[in-house]
Amino acid sequence: MYPVLHNTAKVSPRSLLFETIFGDDFINFGNQIVDDYSVKTNVSTTDEEYRVDVIAPGLDKDDLGVKVEENHLYVNYTNENSTSNTVQYRSFSRFWKLPADADFSTIRAEYKQGVLSVFVPRDAPASESITIDIK
Repeated sequence: MYPVLHNTAKVSPRSLLFETIFGDDFINFGNQIVDDYSVKTNVSTTDEEYRVDVIAPGLDKDDLGVKVEENHLYVNYTNENSTSNTVQYRSFSRFWKLPADADFSTIRAEYKQGVLSVFVPRDAPASESITIDIK
């Protein structure tokens, strides 16, 4: 069925049918320059480490980046493909504030089967009480 018109302008049935079938997607085809690539993430904790999983299948490992800066873990992805007629740009960036017991010196990351996993070891927790000898 044709949508109900709320203005008084005359619209031909042919153009109304075209708009109903194709909508704005057809008119705006090719105008999108940036593709905001959404990813899902999962953060888990054990006694030994924090783990951040970024679900991002089909990406090239060389386009992914992991860094720690000012107590934050940053994961990003940037890819640009260009042909003679088009440019496709895909990117995402996520960050997490790391807890005080995170050991930055031995962070490791791996990308397997479309999942980027970042492992952040935890420092040994301080015991709740310590006896100190007086000299």
